Amino acid sequence: MSGIVLVAKQFHSDTEAWDLKFYVLGALFYRFLSDDLVEFINAEERAAGVDDFSYANLDDATAEQARLTTIEEKGYFLLPSQLYGAVQSAASKDQNLNETLVSVFKAVEATAVGTASENAYKGLFSGFDPNASVLGDTIDERNKRLVRLLTAVAAYEMTDAADDFDELLRYYVTTAGKKGGDHFTPPTIAELVARLATQANPEARSIYDPAFGSGSLLIKARQWLTHDATLSGQELVRTNYNMARMNLLVHGVEFGWIDLDGGASTLTAPAHRDDEPFDIIVSNPKWSEKWVGKDDAVLVTDDRFAPAGVLAPKQYHDLAFTMHAASWLATDGVAVLVQFPGTLYRGAAEAKIRQYLVTNNLIDTVIQLPPDWGYGVTVAGVVVVLRKAKRDSAVLFVDASKLFKRVGNKNELQEEHQKAILDAVHMRENVDHFARLVPNEDVALEQFDLSVSRYVSPVDERVAVDIHALNADIAQIVQRQSELRMGIDAIVADLEGVAS
Repeated sequence: MSGIVLVAKQFHSDTEAWDLKFYVLGALFYRFLSDDLVEFINAEERAAGVDDFSYANLDDATAEQARLTTIEEKGYFLLPSQLYGAVQSAASKDQNLNETLVSVFKAVEATAVGTASENAYKGLFSGFDPNASVLGDTIDERNKRLVRLLTAVAAYEMTDAADDFDELLRYYVTTAGKKGGDHFTPPTIAELVARLATQANPEARSIYDPAFGSGSLLIKARQWLTHDATLSGQELVRTNYNMARMNLLVHGVEFGWIDLDGGASTLTAPAHRDDEPFDIIVSNPKWSEKWVGKDDAVLVTDDRFAPAGVLAPKQYHDLAFTMHAASWLATDGVAVLVQFPGTLYRGAAEAKIRQYLVTNNLIDTVIQLPPDWGYGVTVAGVVVVLRKAKRDSAVLFVDASKLFKRVGNKNELQEEHQKAILDAVHMRENVDHFARLVPNEDVALEQFDLSVSRYVSPVDERVAVDIHALNADIAQIVQRQSELRMGIDAIVADLEGVAS
């Protein structure tokens, strides 16, 4: 267990973990911002020949001289008195610690107002409320708890803030079960999605996620590119929106490449109409949730959904996200979506949407994942790949349901498993019991059912029987039974003779 997770467990119980997650994540991020800013300014001054320069030791008035240039480069600014170390060292004696923290967080956000970094920092710390009753019934209780948190975060050895942030996220989603799994894609699944996307479009300059949760798919996809790319997306849950921006920043994504929005649904109030189309779209939207659907007359004519002639049913929003992705995908782009398997075979409106997607040659690949990889669910899930510029008029079906290693209480896709899937998708050829390329017209004959099991037959694991050898064995058994029966009859006859 990492040091930061121990800090979290000391701050709250497991039952409190999900509700208090933003305090630990926020404290870690605050320390990261402070350390990163000090390192940046110190490096600048030392490069200019001031070898013993230490920004943390400056007075605020002198430090003000660096404000404008620092904001231009880093996107935010903290005075020496506002740095994590300064606030933490004085915290135990600060009876107004709650107010101090509020002022520091507002100051960070205020420095970005009216600049290129405003979208990355605005409201970033809104989930860290020092005055929330969840921390305690009185101001004194809350401050004492915050002192313990700040002290613990200051004391643990932070060698890689990005790794620590990832570790915290995994801890919180595993503690929260399904509730946490709705906001976080497990690392090996996220990596597979990222590799599928970037393998198909290695020159991508824009990556988009219409339901980005913690932002892990955006981060993974960008890491697999060899160049910078804009990260765009939208997230309904505002806490996730803040958490994802922290996640991107702590992973070294510069503010100029971040274009995220939060607080509204992509399906009913899309925020990036002026930015589409996108080179890469990756997403793992919450599975089979209700949405307004046909009850909203505007959606019926929405250019994202209208081409299918029908909206996704109100009880299942999954294929609404699929249509949204298909609409906003660049001509040479690729969309990789993690979905509930029911989207492949459910009937009525969903069957009509699949018909549109297949008929218009938008479905590139369907991959059946192994079971029990998600948090709080054991359903296998599937990956659907969309492309507009395909090299054939067919759908590749890949059965990866047996590709996993049991790690702890979950199944994970190891490197060899991911490589097997990636190779199959790249080669786009038939592989017995694993991959099959099916012409669109053959999919139509199956009423546009996209279930992988309908097209890829499993390995026959039944034991082959040699019928001739079996018959010979049976004959020997019958003969032996006959001999035994004759022997028993003889014994019985002898006994009857003696008795008479």
